[in-house]
Amino acid sequence: MKIYIPTFRRVDSQITFDNLPDKIKENVIMVVQEQERDEYKYDCEYLVVGDNIGIAKTREIIYHHAGKTKFGMIDDDVRLHRRNAKYYNEKPNMEKSKRIMTVEDWEYWFSLVNTFFEEPDIMHIGNREEALPPYGKQYYYNSVILAVHWIDGDKLSTFIDEVDWNLAKTGEDSVLILECLLRGYRNLVFDEVVMSRWATAYAKGGCSEIRTSVSDEEEHMKILKKYPYCVKLGGYEEYKNIGRMRKFTINCKSAYKSSQFKGTLKEFL
Repeated sequence: MKIYIPTFRRVDSQITFDNLPDKIKENVIMVVQEQERDEYKYDCEYLVVGDNIGIAKTREIIYHHAGKTKFGMIDDDVRLHRRNAKYYNEKPNMEKSKRIMTVEDWEYWFSLVNTFFEEPDIMHIGNREEALPPYGKQYYYNSVILAVHWIDGDKLSTFIDEVDWNLAKTGEDSVLILECLLRGYRNLVFDEVVMSRWATAYAKGGCSEIRTSVSDEEEHMKILKKYPYCVKLGGYEEYKNIGRMRKFTINCKSAYKSSQFKGTLKEFL
C-alpha cells in the first residue's frame, strides 16, 4: 500500500518519513513542489506538483495519481504508534502502553485496513490522536479524521470528478470527510493505531506558509456555507505557533445519516 506524504518547505524536517521503518519507507511517495524537488534527498519515490498550488490542490492530484488503488495520505509531521492490546481486552503485546510502529505493526495495520475496505460502505479510515486516553474499543465509526487518511481509491473514483476539492485553501480534511459520508460511506477511526502531531502542529513550513488564524477562519466559512447542516461555528482557542483560532464542529453522524434518508434534504432538516 503506497503512502503519500505531501510536504512543503520542510526539507530538513520529515518527521513522518523519519519515523517509518526502512522497509515501510519503500512504500512512500513524497509529494513535493517543482521548485523544491532538487533539495529533497530522501530515498523514496517522488510525485512532483506545480509551485505554490496549495494543499487542497495537492490532495486532489494525489487522489488522481493513486487512482483505484488503496493508499495512505499522511501529513509530514506525524508519528504513528500502536497501543498495547491490553486496552482492548486482549493479552498484552508490549511492555509499555504504546510504541512507535514496527515493521510487524505496519504489516498488521495494512492487513486491518485492507480487511475493512472489503466492506462495501467503508472507504475512509483514520487514526485517533494518541494524547487521548484509550477508548476501550479498537475502533469506532463516523467521526472526524485529521492528518492521516487511508482511502479506498476504487470507491473514491466513483465520485472524484463530482467534488470541488479546491473549495477551500485549508480545511481540506473536512471536505474529504463530508463528501465520503454524504455519499453513504461510513468512516472508521482506529484507537489501537494512533497518531501524534500536536507538538508540531502549525510549525513553520507546510500549510503554515499560507495559513493565518484569519485566513483559516475565512476558508472554513466557505465549507460551512457549502455544508451548513453538517458544519457549525464554535468558539476560539489558542494554538501554539498560530495564535487564536476559530473552531468549527463537523457533525459526522448527521452527515452520514442524511445519506441514508430517502426523502428530500428539506424534510431531513
